[in-house]
Amino acid sequence: MKSSRAALTAVVVVVVVLAGWWLFHRRTAEHVDLITQFDQATKKPSPEGFQVLDATLAGETKKAISAPPNSRLTFHVRVPDDGWLRVSLGMKPESWDKEGNGVYFFAGVSDGKSYEPLFTQTVNPFKNAAERRWIPVSVDLAAYAGEEIDVILNTRSSGPGQPDDTRNDLPLWGAPVISR
Repeated sequence: MKSSRAALTAVVVVVVVLAGWWLFHRRTAEHVDLITQFDQATKKPSPEGFQVLDATLAGETKKAISAPPNSRLTFHVRVPDDGWLRVSLGMKPESWDKEGNGVYFFAGVSDGKSYEPLFTQTVNPFKNAAERRWIPVSVDLAAYAGEEIDVILNTRSSGPGQPDDTRNDLPLWGAPVISR
């Protein structure tokens, strides 16, 4: 009787340990590099205006996506547990000393039924020399953990309420990832 009780206890302990291990390790990928998914991303208005490159702003080099003004990049991803969208915004250095009103960056997510905005930011290094660098942005995506969603990165040639001005608009999305 004691040996069957010990065997049952051992089986229960093994099952609990395996269940705990499975729950801990069943998480989705912990890092989604959007640069590596660039080829699969939907690019609008046309794919020709987008390019992956190494961009150096204020001495800091990042793998980046060069996008035209008035553009949209859509990545279909599964969000990891405790996932954060991390991206750096910038403008190519050749635009810094030339007139224009900057670029309006904004991002959001969609489940195919609705769009949820994540952030908006105007970057204008001509008017504001402090923006002649990478501007880091981090947005908590934990509400979407484990879900497949579209992450949508947009640029506009001007911010809301401003006249359209595409002069010297050379936006960069620096090192976009979803990570823990």
